[in-house]
Amino acid sequence: MNLLTKVEIVAEYIITYFFRQPAESIQPVQVARELLKTMFKNKQVSVSNVYVPNVYRVYLHKDDYAILESFGETFLVELAKHLYDQGCKQGFTFLTLPVVEINIGDNIDLGGISVKIEFNDSLVVSWQVKEEKGYKEQEELEKTTLLINSVKQESSFELNQGRKSLPYLEVIKGKDAGKVYYLDQEEVMVGRNEDCDIKVDDVEISRQHLRLVNENRRWFVQDLGSTNGTFVNKLRVDRFMVNPGDRIKAGRTFFRFNVEK
Repeated sequence: MNLLTKVEIVAEYIITYFFRQPAESIQPVQVARELLKTMFKNKQVSVSNVYVPNVYRVYLHKDDYAILESFGETFLVELAKHLYDQGCKQGFTFLTLPVVEINIGDNIDLGGISVKIEFNDSLVVSWQVKEEKGYKEQEELEKTTLLINSVKQESSFELNQGRKSLPYLEVIKGKDAGKVYYLDQEEVMVGRNEDCDIKVDDVEISRQHLRLVNENRRWFVQDLGSTNGTFVNKLRVDRFMVNPGDRIKAGRTFFRFNVEK
């Protein structure tokens, strides 16, 4: 190595060291972008669905964490909703509504970010999908219909004022609108067949379309290979844990899952 080359190397080092850009704190939009990249990178393809993670743990430098943590739960919910909206646009399936956490990570530089993911079908989330205005207006009309038709008693699952603190399915749209079915068994079959626990008058529903299963005091919707699919909050699912207020669509019939208080 000649003297000129050595001088050039030393000069480059001095310039790089003394004039390098200082590391900057991470911006919220960078976190959102990294989460989306992670979601797309971790797709899992099944026979009929493309699954993406529903748990995202973000690890940051302690100074970045202090800034973003001050935004509170609202920021984390905003990130989770962004993931959900983008995932739905791509036709992806979440096991539950997504959740985002932020933590202090080891060996993370200022401005750096690391994301770890998980598929968890027993997650309980703190937010719900916002209903569209038009749907809310329809819902209010259907609530009135429910009051008028609440005297109907067509099966052991239908409305019974003597039963308390039971989960139930309320038909909010379809030919059976206004009916309420209490889920007083560990497993409830829904479909067009006469032997189904909840028989639905809808030609677009399969003979055995879906079932609701109680596992450890949590309720899951499971599609049974139906022709037209099962949807929870506009998301097509194979198996999905439902929370109070969630809407389930089968054929042209809409149900709302809820718990009587």
